[in-house]
Amino acid sequence: MPPYRPYVSKDFAIEGSFLRLDDKAKAWNEIDGRMRTAIRKAQQSKATVKKVANTKANVEKFVHFCLNPDDIPAQLTDRYHLYLGELDNKVIAAILVVEVGNKLFMLCHASVPEAKKINLPSLLIWTVVEEFTGSRFRVLDIGTSYRASLQTFFSGWRTQPYPMIMQPPELKPSLMLTPFDTAAMGEPLPDDAEAISRKAIDALAGGKPWTFFPRAMYGLFTIVKALKNDGVIKDKNNVWVTTTTDTQYVSSCVSSAIEQTCKVSRTLTQDTSAIVLVHEFGFPHPKLKELRKIADERKIPLIEDCAYSLGTAGTGVTGDYVLYSFTKAFPVQFGGIIVGRNFTHEELWKGYGCSDKGKEEYTLRMLAPWIKTMTESKAGRRETYQWYESIFGPDRTYFPLTDTVNPGAFVLKMTDEKTMEETSAFVRRFGTECGNYWKNGAIILPVHQRLEPAHREYIAGSVLATEREWCGVPNAPHGTHH
Repeated sequence: MPPYRPYVSKDFAIEGSFLRLDDKAKAWNEIDGRMRTAIRKAQQSKATVKKVANTKANVEKFVHFCLNPDDIPAQLTDRYHLYLGELDNKVIAAILVVEVGNKLFMLCHASVPEAKKINLPSLLIWTVVEEFTGSRFRVLDIGTSYRASLQTFFSGWRTQPYPMIMQPPELKPSLMLTPFDTAAMGEPLPDDAEAISRKAIDALAGGKPWTFFPRAMYGLFTIVKALKNDGVIKDKNNVWVTTTTDTQYVSSCVSSAIEQTCKVSRTLTQDTSAIVLVHEFGFPHPKLKELRKIADERKIPLIEDCAYSLGTAGTGVTGDYVLYSFTKAFPVQFGGIIVGRNFTHEELWKGYGCSDKGKEEYTLRMLAPWIKTMTESKAGRRETYQWYESIFGPDRTYFPLTDTVNPGAFVLKMTDEKTMEETSAFVRRFGTECGNYWKNGAIILPVHQRLEPAHREYIAGSVLATEREWCGVPNAPHGTHH
């Protein structure tokens, strides 16, 4: 254990408070009764609340009694909204909120003791609700605090909780993008475990031949190389890789496997001799039928990459060859398959360098308890995905969830590439695997079926803690959230 150091908390998840802005009547009924009483009391006082211009002169009217004056930017742009509370022509309270995407964030909430006596701080918050209800902003983020008294005040405004954890704990969990974990290794196995898995894979393959690989990536490498050996792909040819979004992002597992044999192209050219269609993170490619037609007209093979989309309806039935990953779908350490061709272990050993008969037998035994649980695991993944949407907002993901999708990850939009890299690096400090959706300014979060509510709250809490834009202060340190 590490030696003693001054105590620092903020390393466990607590609940922050979103205050809804879609319906004022519902917001009024859902906030704590003590807040409603406080608002009424303030309304009966002689105090007034008014929105003022974002000028230095107006800031100077309250900055001297603001507890966190460093949170106030030197210059307030039109993203900020400032309200002052006055009594007898004297400013005794203020609230400053800032626009952050589709949320408002309470950046500063300052008052003197005289204002607290008449509950003017509560009236300031409610004034913001009254002005912005029905606007493009879905919530006002009241905040969260590890200081008990302030947290009690914040919680009174909570119409929706959200998690927040600001510091990585000493003892970190290991939360991966894939569902394998230590406990899965101890799952009891039936006597005929391997036979159960083979039968299930036969059904998945729809009667077509299939081949096991240590990882799905080796399956893609093998089928591309085999097509070249067969003369389908020539030296000058390329493989066109097209994805659900067709953005610049392509997983290195895909590109590097192909590049061992031929060039990768992101567009269809006259030299394209095969198509690799990637259903990104379980979300179907929107041009599946069109690509099948192109492949047929050109008489070239279509390789359907379903590494993430096992369980997503409509995928895996169009390609001449179909790639699945067991490690992305189930809590197992190894394994993937290519459907559409059978390679013997002798062929794999001599020609492709990826034969591992022992690993195949081991993996198929370990797969048996899980391969029939697709319905349950899909439900668990979708529940986590929808929960992320409720916390971050449905407009923050690149992939809106539809009824047929078995999601493989949650791709969360950041403001830019720099924020993406900083956020993912911070989240990884908590023991969570967090990828970068390169050149798209987004991070990749786990959604798999082994995540419990405490896991997803821990993950989301670390993401929320590191989003600098929340505080609206350029160069603000990570985790400055009251």
